[in-house]
Amino acid sequence: MTKSPPFIKGQKDNSVKKWVQKELLPELLAKPQLQEKQLTLLSLFCGPGGLDQGFKDANFLTELAFDIDQEAVNTFRANHLASRAYVRDITQLSLNELDNLYGGIFSPDGVIGGPPCQSFSFSNVHQSDDDPRHKLPESYAALLKRLNERHPLSFFLFENVLGLLGKKHKYKYELFKKLFQEAGFTIYEQTLDAKNYGVPQERPRIFIVGINYRKHPNKKWVPPQPENVVKTVRETIGNLPEPVYFKKGLNPDEFPIHPNHWCLVPKSDKFKSGNLKEGQMIGRSFRTLWWDKPSWTVAYGHREVHVHPNGHRRLSIYEAMLLQTFPENYRLTGTLSAQIRLVSEAVPVILAWRIAQSIRESLGI
Repeated sequence: MTKSPPFIKGQKDNSVKKWVQKELLPELLAKPQLQEKQLTLLSLFCGPGGLDQGFKDANFLTELAFDIDQEAVNTFRANHLASRAYVRDITQLSLNELDNLYGGIFSPDGVIGGPPCQSFSFSNVHQSDDDPRHKLPESYAALLKRLNERHPLSFFLFENVLGLLGKKHKYKYELFKKLFQEAGFTIYEQTLDAKNYGVPQERPRIFIVGINYRKHPNKKWVPPQPENVVKTVRETIGNLPEPVYFKKGLNPDEFPIHPNHWCLVPKSDKFKSGNLKEGQMIGRSFRTLWWDKPSWTVAYGHREVHVHPNGHRRLSIYEAMLLQTFPENYRLTGTLSAQIRLVSEAVPVILAWRIAQSIRESLGI
């Protein structure tokens, strides 16, 4: 995956030129110059765009993206300038609206996305059978079917938490797979833990890839192979300076290092007493990371951001973004609370890139 240029405040104008000469040109010259086709995507439940960024790095283009969260769409637009993103309820999307927004008959090569996972999560102790979010995968499958009947898709990708595989949701999960099959796809499912694919974070998730069995009758999805080396927290954020502590009236454009390098003010006495030791867990609210292991899952409900390995504060948003393997020049928009939500919802970019590559290789396109 091609590296992104540094996003550092105060850099001189010629820094990008130096980066191109030092980093990008040698990488490009070392690669075989293949005329790889750019494949097009519809992105549902796009969130802040981590999944799309990984696919973008594998030469896919998201042409239309949708999410019900305005701040997710704002962030997506800020980082994916060649794509168009809109605030929409996925359950209400029609082919006519897709065509109107696209400006013609919309016929992408693939569909990617994972519905909000909170309703299926093991950590959600308030699950209910009538949670409207349970219906979102059905809406995904219905839209997939309508698109595929009009103009054959090559594939789709569906991502969600492992709680969807649990006994409580097993019936729903089997129903979702049946609907995906009826939409015209051979279904492949695989649990992938991000830490095995170059991501400094433990994050097991279920991935379903569907291959159009009429368009690609002899193809099957082969998941990416795990890597032998596990990335650590120290490698990822160990050299960063201290972030800006939150207070009203701050201008992120004036932050050193990165506009997302800010964090919650450490108010609890636990931060001052020295009781927060590396690797220690005190309930859900105080989980102190190990320096030389991957992070626990970047999923911060109720603003319970993991504690920095030094134990003196919680992680900054930018540190969490790096643990999610966002490029250094990526930026989350909105309030600090919104950014905590967005970084938690993202698919790790490098894992998404590995999956995108595996789909390309499996389809031979």
